[in-house]
Amino acid sequence: MADKTIQWHSLIHRGAVLNKNKYRLRASSCPNIYRVSMTTLTKDDDEPWYSGLIKFVSLFDEFHYLLMSASTVLLFAWFMTPYFYLVDHMTASGYEEHEASLVLSAIGVANTLGMIFFGWAGDQTWTNVTKTYGVCMILCGACCSAIFLATANYTLLNIFAVLYGVFLASSFSFTPIVLVELLPLETFTKAYGLQLMCQGIGHLGGPPFAALLADLTGTWSYSFHLAGVWIVISGLLMLIIPYTKNRKLIGTGPVEKELANE
Repeated sequence: MADKTIQWHSLIHRGAVLNKNKYRLRASSCPNIYRVSMTTLTKDDDEPWYSGLIKFVSLFDEFHYLLMSASTVLLFAWFMTPYFYLVDHMTASGYEEHEASLVLSAIGVANTLGMIFFGWAGDQTWTNVTKTYGVCMILCGACCSAIFLATANYTLLNIFAVLYGVFLASSFSFTPIVLVELLPLETFTKAYGLQLMCQGIGHLGGPPFAALLADLTGTWSYSFHLAGVWIVISGLLMLIIPYTKNRKLIGTGPVEKELANE
């Protein structure tokens, strides 16, 4: 009698198992990148109601992912300060509104071109993405403060605005790459979704606080300099990752990447 054993990772076995009601994927635009894993399958009836929430936030238990999440919250809380308030600051400093709009446009154009460049650079073997990301954030924060300091010189102001947009672009290009380096591919969807949540948390708190600070002090100086400081701290948090070992913060055991390699 012929041996009809089906290999575990074969397409036939995966297709047969995933087509069962118990093992249907919840949702994925690219289901073939998933392995047969309980992280992507429907919840068993005997699991407690809070098990899904625990699995959802479980990645925050990893040291490196928590560092990246904290960096993301800080960055997205403060990088919008020039986007939102640069025009108000420049018009208050005596510039025409169209001059301020041109500086803002320069940031946007530089940011777009920067995404293309860093997207290409991140795919090169000579690029250490995490270190480059951290350094770019530090330079981005420095440029944010420099934008305010260079207000009196329109040419210098445009230069720092362009550099700010370029360095900021590294966040959008490098975030998916860093996630893939830190975590196995099976957890990418959840990991990236949590990063989007962190971005939203940052957006909710940062810009309103920057505006409140300007109202209380009567100047945009504190808002721009504070934004620069926190963006630099965001970059420093990212630079900790390549120089430390990833580990669980609560309890012991291997991290997700080690489990996938096993």
